[in-house]
Amino acid sequence: MYAGATFRRRRRRYSDIVNRLVIALTLLFVPKLAHAGRIKVAVVPGIAVNLDAARVDALSQDLAEALVAELDLEAVGGLEVRRQLPPEGLPPDCVSTPSCTADVARRTGANQLLFVVMVDSGGAVQIDTTWIDVATGNQASRPAIDLTSTADLDARGKFQTVATQLLPDAPVRPKPRTGLTLDTRMTAATPRHFAVPSYLTTGVAAIGLGVGIGFGLETRSKYNTCNGNPNACTSSQRSTIRSDGLIADSGFLIATGAAIATVVLYATSGESPHVIVNPTPEGVGVAAFGRF
Repeated sequence: MYAGATFRRRRRRYSDIVNRLVIALTLLFVPKLAHAGRIKVAVVPGIAVNLDAARVDALSQDLAEALVAELDLEAVGGLEVRRQLPPEGLPPDCVSTPSCTADVARRTGANQLLFVVMVDSGGAVQIDTTWIDVATGNQASRPAIDLTSTADLDARGKFQTVATQLLPDAPVRPKPRTGLTLDTRMTAATPRHFAVPSYLTTGVAAIGLGVGIGFGLETRSKYNTCNGNPNACTSSQRSTIRSDGLIADSGFLIATGAAIATVVLYATSGESPHVIVNPTPEGVGVAAFGRF
């Protein structure tokens, strides 16, 4: 018995250890699996002509925020990316060097890169972008973006309009619905009618009434017999008369209750016309009901 108890304790201890390992592995890997298929883009500053680093970072940040606003992905840019790049900066040919782009992806934690080249030609800024998929090494040039505002106030709005052109394979972020669209309809009137519950209660009433009448007549007959010849009526016969009387009373009581239920069900089975208003999922539901 001692050996058996020891074995059971060890088995419970091993089971607890296995359960804890499973929970730990789940907590460790599930978040990574949940984000494995999500796109993370890094807007990487490349060559800049007639623009200082601060303005390049500001435009890169605006571009990253515009991508997040329009597409269902993660995006980083601006100072957050520059701080993760080598202090000496990127070589001019980084975009065409796989080892360099892989290092940039590792530093930023991104699986897609947007290398940007910015040129200020007397007030107007032209931005050329090159998209790179880190896993496959595929890259493609995207349409140029022209900014005519010297203050860059409309930069983010301009970037949002071309977000799907820069990343055509990224899923579009669902837009919140605004306003309230109502679908109003009038239902038809429903007359009073017998339904399945009504038929059931009617049947119960009929059975109860039949039992009450049958046992009532039987009780009356036996009672008259005993009453006509009391000396010949045994105690067993009197007990049977009482039992039959109770059954008859129960039958009448059940019939009465079922009949009342039938009347109630029939009286509430009808329904008058009513208006139903079905709004959009963001709205609320309103309905006006009525009965006969």
